[in-house]
Amino acid sequence: MKPSSLAGHVCELLEILLSDPRPADHLIDVFFRQRRYLGSHDRRELAESAYGILRHRRLLQALIIGVDAQKTFEPTWLLATYKIHIEKRSPESLDDYLLLPFQQLKKLAEQNPAELGGDNAGVRLSFPDWLVAALQQQLGDESVSLLEAMNQSPPLTLRVNALKATRESCLRELQKRGYECAPTTLSPMGIQLAKRTNLFSLDLFREGWFEVQDEGSQLISLLLDPKPNWRVADVCAGGGGKTLHLASLMKNRGEIFAFDVSSPRLENLKKRAKRSGIHNVRAQVLPPNAVPQLLLGQMDAILIDAPCSGTGVLRRNPDAKWKITVEMVQELATKQREIITHYAPLLKRGGRLVYATCSLMAQENEQVVEAFLREHTDYRAGEAPVILQRYGLSKLAEGNYMKLLPHRHGCDGFVAAVLGRVE
Repeated sequence: MKPSSLAGHVCELLEILLSDPRPADHLIDVFFRQRRYLGSHDRRELAESAYGILRHRRLLQALIIGVDAQKTFEPTWLLATYKIHIEKRSPESLDDYLLLPFQQLKKLAEQNPAELGGDNAGVRLSFPDWLVAALQQQLGDESVSLLEAMNQSPPLTLRVNALKATRESCLRELQKRGYECAPTTLSPMGIQLAKRTNLFSLDLFREGWFEVQDEGSQLISLLLDPKPNWRVADVCAGGGGKTLHLASLMKNRGEIFAFDVSSPRLENLKKRAKRSGIHNVRAQVLPPNAVPQLLLGQMDAILIDAPCSGTGVLRRNPDAKWKITVEMVQELATKQREIITHYAPLLKRGGRLVYATCSLMAQENEQVVEAFLREHTDYRAGEAPVILQRYGLSKLAEGNYMKLLPHRHGCDGFVAAVLGRVE
């Protein structure tokens, strides 16, 4: 596709992304399905440009203000500024794009990002001020490294299905097919690819050898450390990535009850389980906060991967940082307290509960867990370091929590706590 035509498609896509509140990945998928003529190279460049502009939007808009304050939301200006200041293209090299008149491109190039915002990391790194302040309060100066890491594209990571293959055999087969890949450093069943690519048509995927799953997400299931004869409840199962990992860890034995409020998500889980050769998962739709009475006190373990703000996965969903608010985090924290309170009674005496989110906000993690423990004296915290040590991952323990941060660990951001019910 000609550069000018590609630029036009990027601008058309940006118009949609900036006006439609739905998640960017969904909107981009719809955009591509409606334009089947786009080749894989064009789709990749379109997606990378769109996500890059969403990541750096605040900085790009600040640069545009220096030239024309009326143009800060115009896709053509955003794309031109992105090409010049993020991709480091010269104004002369953009002639083929026909983005803007050369004089305007030259003025954009004369803007200095280093002079914008002063000490305001929110402008320089393109994050909302409230989020920057919250992370600074939690991490101090380290918050800048975290924000910088969350502006990077995430790697493509797989989890090998131990019911079908070993990590070594999967690595060999992927390398035979020309993929550059290597074992992950934290997850014992993870593989990271050097380049992002579509693997869903690959024979190994169709045969259930692996699932696409972030390394941090894989470690949540390890933290539950389920045994093959256990009865386990995954009460916010969603599409089932962690459910399938639990089934693999349990060697396809025992029972896993996968609960979710969404029937389509659970239907997708059933399809994935079939492909993976898993038959110990019982998927059931439950209304919000409904609890299966017959299972009260029956579970050996419970995973609560609670709905959250998603501040730990902003590498994947850069549009979300402009949609999350302080009020939203507070509302979610209330919902999370309700979820853990409603589902904890499923746990038997002596059982184990893992509460986890892909949020970095203390309101959604430590404060939720500590409030629960104050109100439920028959639960205790403290097993996280012990379980992590079994997998050689003691460095991930911070007190009673496992904390994963993109700039430290190269994976998505997660916080998880292990609670035990007193016998």
